[in-house]
Amino acid sequence: MITTIFLLLLITFEIWYLTSKQFKQANPPAYVAKIISHTKRFRIGASLLFMVATALLIIKLGWASGLAAVITGLMAAGSLVVVVQPFRYVRIATLVMLYLSILLLEIFI
Repeated sequence: MITTIFLLLLITFEIWYLTSKQFKQANPPAYVAKIISHTKRFRIGASLLFMVATALLIIKLGWASGLAAVITGLMAAGSLVVVVQPFRYVRIATLVMLYLSILLLEIFI
């Protein structure tokens, strides 16, 4: 559950980063081009994802620790996206493999 919530935070920050004015990339992949062309729609979707992730963390952990986890998770996702995105390491296949391996660790530990 925590892994899925943090994946939502990562997707949220990735969309916010891709729709910002600072993001410039030559020959973006198809999914990035679609996000850039429909900026307003994707920002609204990212805001909804952020609210869902925040609500789930507050429900799971309580008010204080839930909000602290949201802030920490958003800072971690932001750092990861800003550092890794220019090198194009964030691909869907890589993200799915990373998510599944962390999810297995969460289930078995």
